[in-house]
This record gives sequence, structure tokens and C-alpha cells, in this order.
Amino acid sequence: MSKSELHLNLIIEMCERLEKTDLNKIKESNIWDATLMRFQVIGETLKNIPEKIKNKFPNVKWKNFEWFRNQISHEYRTIYPEVVAGLIKKDLHKLKKAMIEIKQRGEK
Repeated sequence: MSKSELHLNLIIEMCERLEKTDLNKIKESNIWDATLMRFQVIGETLKNIPEKIKNKFPNVKWKNFEWFRNQISHEYRTIYPEVVAGLIKKDLHKLKKAMIEIKQRGEK
């Protein structure tokens, strides 16, 4: 398995785990911590996806995920559950769909 496939698989896995997050319990410390860690993994791993590939999926808010990773890492106390829930509800599916399509196309 190539390094690119490993990155894509990791992002897809994190998306799938986030999709299972019980948003009614997101303020519970273990769920909150796990949720933020998954977003950190996504944001960090997205750095390995070339811009030329990202440009083929303009409906994905790439910079939002990368920015959010930095917020979690450096401004942890300023993260709000409503923002996290919004990302999960509105943007995560588009990211996952793009990752699956990139993987199916075999793009690197």
C-alpha cells in the first residue's frame, strides 16, 4: 500500500468515526477529547494531499479542516461544541466523499 493510500485511508477512517459521534454527548470529556483528536489527525494528514488534487474538489473546505487542526492544537480553550457539531453535520461528508473518490481514481 502506498503512502498516499495510507493517508487517504486514515482520513476516511477518522471521518467514519466522527460520523458516529453522538452529538448529544459531545460535551462529555472523553467524547470531546476523542472528537478533537480525530479532527487533528484529519487536519494534519490533509497536509500530505497535493494541492493539484485538492483543486479538483472545490466543494471541500480544505482550509477549514487544516485551520481547525491548528485551532485545536494551539487555541484548545476557544473551540466550541457548536462549531465541531457543524463541521460534522455539514462538511465532513464532502471531505470523506472526496477522499474516497481520490482513492478510487488512484491519484497521488
